Amino acid sequence: MSYVSTSSWQAGRAEAPAELPIPLASPVRDARRVRYWQLQALAALICQIGGILFMAIAARLGHASWAFVLVWAPLSMALTLWVLLGLSLGFGLRWRDPTLTVPQIAYSSVSAVACYAAVGPMRGPSLAMACLALVFSIFALSARQVRWLTAFVVSLYALAMATLPHWQPSRYPAGEELANFIIVLTVLPAFALLAGRQSNLRVQLNRQKSELQRALARLDEQAGQDELTGLMNRRRAVEKLQERCAQARRGAGFCVALADLDHFKSVNDRCGHAVGDLVLRRFASELMPLLREGDVLARWGGEEFLLLLGGSDPVQASQALERLRQHVESLAVPLPDGQTLRFTVSFGLTEYRPPEEGSEAVARADTALYQAKAHGRNRVVTADPGGPAAGAVLGH
Repeated sequence: MSYVSTSSWQAGRAEAPAELPIPLASPVRDARRVRYWQLQALAALICQIGGILFMAIAARLGHASWAFVLVWAPLSMALTLWVLLGLSLGFGLRWRDPTLTVPQIAYSSVSAVACYAAVGPMRGPSLAMACLALVFSIFALSARQVRWLTAFVVSLYALAMATLPHWQPSRYPAGEELANFIIVLTVLPAFALLAGRQSNLRVQLNRQKSELQRALARLDEQAGQDELTGLMNRRRAVEKLQERCAQARRGAGFCVALADLDHFKSVNDRCGHAVGDLVLRRFASELMPLLREGDVLARWGGEEFLLLLGGSDPVQASQALERLRQHVESLAVPLPDGQTLRFTVSFGLTEYRPPEEGSEAVARADTALYQAKAHGRNRVVTADPGGPAAGAVLGH
């Protein structure tokens, strides 16, 4: 992007302090979350493999059909394997729950009830599968979701335990099914209560973490903001300058300019510091809308301001600064006594020259600013590419 015209210069907004920066997920953080989700799905898969081994033992002892086991085994792992594959391929990462926790738990619960109905005398230990499935609700679900899932699982077992004695009374005695149902009705709701409290604690911790991140972001913003003008202060400007230097070493050139309000000390002496503060705020508020998106305007100290102008050569940047100078010259600041105050600004401009340090470019811009003062102020001076002397003068 170049400073070809006023419209291109005013096409966007300069880089300014955000009202309240909210920490965003970084690529590293996203990768960690994906690994966490993959480990969670892998843990579920390991539990399911344990269930398959249990079913194989039951079939080996003659309590379950091998045909049923061979069909049930791959089906019991199908959804978890699909989730693992999706996470590995990046599918569904923007979903609210990429691991499909609720569908997985419901699917595993149906699988556990099928296992219970298939193993006959060994069905007692299989009740642990239901609890194991609900364990994963602790990591991602709300207390309300845990309660609904628990009610769903209890209902599944109630239906199975009420039906099996009528289907095979000798294999599933009604008394044993009633005892097993009492265990289910006692253990699963208690587990749901504990899981719900754990879920509420997780939500509370996440909320506190978010509030802490916002508070830290607010403090960081305040630490990098000039209280009077609302612009970046020198500390934050130095950080931005270092970032731009690193980018320029990879090919993204930029220009550095220093601006100084002319005869500002006399304004303070004649009109008082309150008027001086008013002039500084007016200068900042007038220039910010005239800068492009990505450009930086910061208070460097006192009545000096730093500008970082990206995507331009010195000629284009000098023309843009000349337009800013003319705009400032046309301003009239109303004073409390009804009078108006006019002021002007001088600019010193230079192009960053990799691989130099940012401080060297600032020093060169400062020398050009000194030349602007020496030539009578209210002008733009560009540092000579061959050295620190003034190479071009625009203005009065």
